[in-house]
Amino acid sequence: MGLWGVAAFYVAGLIGAGFASGQELAVFFVSYGRAGILGAIWAAALLCMGTHLILRSCSRHRVSSYGQLFQKVEPRWSWALDLLYAVFLLVGTSVMLAGIAASVGSKLAGSAARLASALLVYAVLQAGVKGVLRVSGWIAPVLTFGLCAASLLRLKQAPLAWAELGAPGGLQAALEAGTLYACYNLGFAMSFLAASHQYLNTKGQRWALALVGSGALGLTMLLLCLALSTLPPQELGDAFPLIHLVEAWGTGARRLYAVLLWCAMFSTAVANSLALGRRVGELKGVSWPTAAAISVGAPFALSHFGFTWLVRMAYPALGLAGLWLLARLLWDTRLG
Repeated sequence: MGLWGVAAFYVAGLIGAGFASGQELAVFFVSYGRAGILGAIWAAALLCMGTHLILRSCSRHRVSSYGQLFQKVEPRWSWALDLLYAVFLLVGTSVMLAGIAASVGSKLAGSAARLASALLVYAVLQAGVKGVLRVSGWIAPVLTFGLCAASLLRLKQAPLAWAELGAPGGLQAALEAGTLYACYNLGFAMSFLAASHQYLNTKGQRWALALVGSGALGLTMLLLCLALSTLPPQELGDAFPLIHLVEAWGTGARRLYAVLLWCAMFSTAVANSLALGRRVGELKGVSWPTAAAISVGAPFALSHFGFTWLVRMAYPALGLAGLWLLARLLWDTRLG
């Protein structure tokens, strides 16, 4: 497993519904025009630094779950952080399952896809951390290559539409959006890095993971932002704006994109469910199959509130929570 397995887990875990659909990139970066590109670069840099910070804290405290990390860095309030983070992961998985349902044409097919995906997540969890890393090792390269290839092909065929874009606030607002974006992703990453960091044995490997993982995400994010900048504002406002990059290439291209989108949402659901399941499994009398069932079943129920509603309500709150958690880890590292 080692470095490449954890790096693949990291990338596959963070390329979720909002990323692969293009929705969160359109909101956080593309809407700011040229300034949004700098915001995306800034977000990638923060992801790199924050990932190393998380790995350093996990290694120093020798933890195997986010709950143990909270007990080390904030003993008095670990119970509250534990509860907050459980909700954090539960909502994150719910967004992925709701996205899977929303990406399928009919309501019946969407419900079937959601149920089948949830059952598959549960099946993967039965193989433990090694099984999850093995699955991620296949999914992450497919996701990054597929999304980058689609972006490059689009950029060869269509001009950028900078003149039609530009949200109020300019560069400062774009950098603030990039900070919030990086923080909520680091909030998610903390959970599955705590569950897998033991495969990284040296400081060099931890830095390599931070550079490789955030580098792959940053490159994919930058190319997607540029490709999305070729779309008119009305298409950027759709729930799945990336579909407009490939729809002109025919039915086959649309089906391939649907597979990529499913892989992105599935892999993130697996990562979040693994982290939540590991924590629930630490409770007295809870077996791993039961913990895995809880970590998948509860988000499955919540996902029926709908993809767009969950993204709109949850992501800003998750970003602020991630910012606070990152600041607390930074303070812990300073004291150490």
